[in-house]
Amino acid sequence: MTELMCVREVKLLLEPMFEAMLSSTELGTLVWRIERVSDYSNEVELPDDALIAPNEAWVRWEVLGEAGGSGSLRLDGGSNALISFVHSDLQDFIAESRFGWGELRGQHGQ
Repeated sequence: MTELMCVREVKLLLEPMFEAMLSSTELGTLVWRIERVSDYSNEVELPDDALIAPNEAWVRWEVLGEAGGSGSLRLDGGSNALISFVHSDLQDFIAESRFGWGELRGQHGQ
């Protein structure tokens, strides 16, 4: 059976991860949303009550004017796997950004 999650639930899971990974200055500029993968070119945010299936959506963010995002969300591995997956993509983004070049930020679960 495929696990469905509400966008609101995914956001609640990911908010603490963003807060742990980004400085207060970076957080002040953070804009993020969950989009359907199939709407890539449209950049349309899904409403909080939308249901998403595994690999159907991804997270897009902008920090200090730099845009990035996750791969498609793996919802069927449970909450910790989802957070770890997005954490890894955010870590890669930070390490490749102008503001955090080469930095390794807090590990997931700490």
